[in-house]
Amino acid sequence: MPSVTGYALQLLSLASNNRQIQRHRDICYGEHPRQQMDIYRPQGTGARPVVMFIHGGYWSDGERAEYRFVGNTLAQRGYLAVVISYRLYPEVRFPEFINDAAAALARLRKIAADYGGDPQRIYIGGHSAGAHSALMLALDPQYLRAVGGEPRWIQGVFGLSGPYDFLPPKADKVAAIFGPAERYPQGNTVNFVSPRQPPTLLIHGREDRTVAPRNSQRLAELLRAAGNEVQLLITPGGHASPLLALSGLTRRSSEILPALDNWIAGAVESPQAAATLPDEALGGLD
Repeated sequence: MPSVTGYALQLLSLASNNRQIQRHRDICYGEHPRQQMDIYRPQGTGARPVVMFIHGGYWSDGERAEYRFVGNTLAQRGYLAVVISYRLYPEVRFPEFINDAAAALARLRKIAADYGGDPQRIYIGGHSAGAHSALMLALDPQYLRAVGGEPRWIQGVFGLSGPYDFLPPKADKVAAIFGPAERYPQGNTVNFVSPRQPPTLLIHGREDRTVAPRNSQRLAELLRAAGNEVQLLITPGGHASPLLALSGLTRRSSEILPALDNWIAGAVESPQAAATLPDEALGGLD
């Protein structure tokens, strides 16, 4: 699920840089070189809400340093922001990247207070493939249980342009990552909806042809039907648009960051019905 290039992400990070934000780099949550996180700490005192972000990249690309702009922007808004790396395909396949996210969360709960965060108020989210990992971690309790955790560790989960109902896949690469075929149901997030799951915010670009917007619409419908708190925001733009809202270039005018703030603050209004999109807007990775 390609979005924007690493060079473009670096430019976004430069634009969002703020010397008042302390960046704590290369904090390990496992033995593999990619099992590390960077923590972005705003100035001030008091225990702050913690936001852990999982980057995208088709489960095969990406590096947390490229998403420095996400950590900077979230920290500037008063959160203790955490951006993680995780093992990638072809070195690993599903579900190892979700296992890594669970291990990162377990480590974060132990150290959040050391950096001014509140370990009782941790929110997780991601973009594209990272959104899939975040939602799987929040909705399927097996991953947290494997690291000695439980669902209450997650106060809320958000997904930007995420694939949640896409298996069996159309692309050979996705088949290789999530196969064999009998395992496909284990990777479809929509199969793990149940009552009493954490508040969820789903954001998707209306013109996204990489991951069809119906992924977020379908998941929102199922969560709502099960009695869960869910907010669905369909915005103008394509696959990268929700991610670019977390940049120094667009954050002041975007509706996405205020929606994220209100959601974390507990001001989630009753969600509206999912937007109706024309068939031609539902292309790409189903």
